[in-house]
Amino acid sequence: MFFVAGLGELLRRGDFGMTPLASVSILAVAMCLFALAILRRDAAHLIRAPGRALYGEENLGWSWQRTLALALFVPFLWGISAACASIFTSYVVVIPAMPKLAAALAIQVLIFALPQDLFFREAVLKVFHHNLPLAFAASAIAVTLFNLPHGMPTAVVAAGTATAFMALRVAGMNIFVVALAHGATNVLFGRVLLAEISADALWLYAIVFAGAHLLFAALLMALRQPVRSLTAQRAG
Repeated sequence: MFFVAGLGELLRRGDFGMTPLASVSILAVAMCLFALAILRRDAAHLIRAPGRALYGEENLGWSWQRTLALALFVPFLWGISAACASIFTSYVVVIPAMPKLAAALAIQVLIFALPQDLFFREAVLKVFHHNLPLAFAASAIAVTLFNLPHGMPTAVVAAGTATAFMALRVAGMNIFVVALAHGATNVLFGRVLLAEISADALWLYAIVFAGAHLLFAALLMALRQPVRSLTAQRAG
């Protein structure tokens, strides 16, 4: 994780004479390869639903049925993000042309969201499958370090978002759909709903944002827990 964060910083600085998009693309490929190296044979379950059990643990798998059900929580997550920003500023709504919007979504999903979700969520989940609180903490810390060059408030916001997306994955959403939701979120709040937070309010906004997303993750895990308990009772 520390190596990837350091590599990301070098590529973002452009020390190799490449364009920013080319640098980020190389980093994206590296993160995907690292994730696949960690997942190894379990990489087949990125597409093929494993059922409830995955990485040697019950109730860590995913299914397409649960993925569709959990997709209903994504607009709710967007509402939380919008509400947090509206406390400190107002939005400017921009409607880009559809080709530009589609291109932006493809770039965000394939180059930004998917590599991060594979490495900072799926791979982390396999490594720390025996301890979910530790998996959440490791994911949040890794994302914080990865975004630290953009400033600590931005890194805190990214960690809050990472915790929410990790909760969707642990609740049973396919990681590719998590990446799609992640990329769509980036486009929505980076290209359509534009909010400018003042420097004075940035830290407070970051704390409120991260806290709201932590609460979302906790509520999603609370909804998941009774299902696990009921399944265990029936099995007994």
